[in-house]
Parts: sequence; C-alpha cells; structure tokens
Amino acid sequence: MNEPLRMVVLGDSTAFADDTGPRLPGTEHLYPTRLAARITEAVGQPVETTVIARAGMMLRDAVRMTTKDQHVMFEVLPGTDVLVVHQASLDVAPGGVPRLWELAVPHLRPARLRKPARKALARAYPWIVKATFARMQRTPQSEVRRHYALLLTQVRGLTRGKAASVVLAPTSHRSPYYAYAHPRLADATRDIADIATAHGFAFVECWEHVAPFADRLNPDGIHWPAEAHEAIATVLAGALVPQLLGEQPTPGLP
Repeated sequence: MNEPLRMVVLGDSTAFADDTGPRLPGTEHLYPTRLAARITEAVGQPVETTVIARAGMMLRDAVRMTTKDQHVMFEVLPGTDVLVVHQASLDVAPGGVPRLWELAVPHLRPARLRKPARKALARAYPWIVKATFARMQRTPQSEVRRHYALLLTQVRGLTRGKAASVVLAPTSHRSPYYAYAHPRLADATRDIADIATAHGFAFVECWEHVAPFADRLNPDGIHWPAEAHEAIATVLAGALVPQLLGEQPTPGLP
C-alpha cells in the first residue's frame, strides 16, 4: 500500500463547523475530509489530515502560531505533502466594535461585568457597521496584506516549498451581526490572490462556490451546509491534484 500523504489545513471555524454547528474532526461531509477523499481518488494514495483551526481565528493568530508554536513549526508543517491556507475571513469582515474591546472582555474584573459587556458589544456591532456603511474592516487591509505575506513566507519555508499548496479566499456571510453587508470583500480577495500568486501558491475563490447555498447557512449566517463543503473540496482538489501529479509546480523556495 502506498504511504499516506500528509495534508495540513490551516483554517478557521469553517474547517470544522457546518450549518448545525461545530463537528468532530474527520466528520465525513466537512471540506477537509471531502478533499482528502478526492485526492485519494485522483492520485491513489490515502491522505492523513491535520486541521489547525479554532473559532474566531484571525490572521495575526495564524502568523503567531506558525512562527511561535514549536509543535506546528517543527512537527506538523515539515514534511507536509498538501497544504491548504484559508485565513483572513474574519479580518476582512465588516468592522464594528474595535477588536481590542472584544479581546478585553474576558479579562474584565469583577467577573459579573463580563456578560453585560459582551451583550452590549454584540448589540452595538451591527449598528456601527450600518452607521459606517460597512466600509471599515476588522483588520485594516494594509495589515491583512502584510500579515498574509508573512504567513505564506513562513509556511512556504517550513514545507520547503515542496507541498502542493493552495490559498482559499476569505468567505463572506449572510449575517445580521455584520448587517448583511460586505462591500470590501472583492478588493480584499484580489489583494490576497496577488499575494498568493507572488508566493507561488495556487489560489481559489471561496464565496462564489458557497453563495448558491446561502439560504441554508447556519443561523449565524456564516457556516456552510454539507453541499457547500463539497463544492469547496471540489475546487480545492482542482488546484491541488495537478501539483501532486507533477502537472503544475509547487511553490518552491525563492
């Protein structure tokens, strides 16, 4: 039997949640599992999948993880055969309450202040998005560009440029929290596509493959049903399989 390929998905909560909420690793209809199955079918090798993701994960978190976490840096990413990077969806979402305020809430003292503070911020967020016509982002686009370039430089180096690699564009939403608006997504997506190309990564769109299922998103208006996961797995496989078969180059090293 062929040795299994090692696949790492550096993602966010869309890698482990569906339209009903978070699911266990390896759940059959999530896109990392469906992608592994498609790769196995195409190249005839089993795939072992590691998903590095958490709810609320932002681009700075991913950069910090891949530059500071010894396990990720020296045990997970080296020797990876397949790499999927899906970051910045939360960063390019419409901005409302400053991120620093949200981060401060869990540290409020006394503890009884946390719940009302969290509720107040949640109520304020969509109103601020509406008042600013959704023109602000959670993370300024200049910082998104800078950190995405840092992230791809780091993971490209840790995989020695040998992994079949793809960047999945940020997703969008149909969320009341973000006032059902996302006017800056297209510009942010183009920036990330340019960065991916400059680093030798394949790039695939996200929201255009999820949008046909937007009426079946999780009640939060963000997370995808099984059919959307399948669609994303299909487009990712289309970018990765040619690299695995030697028909397209992997990123290589500068």
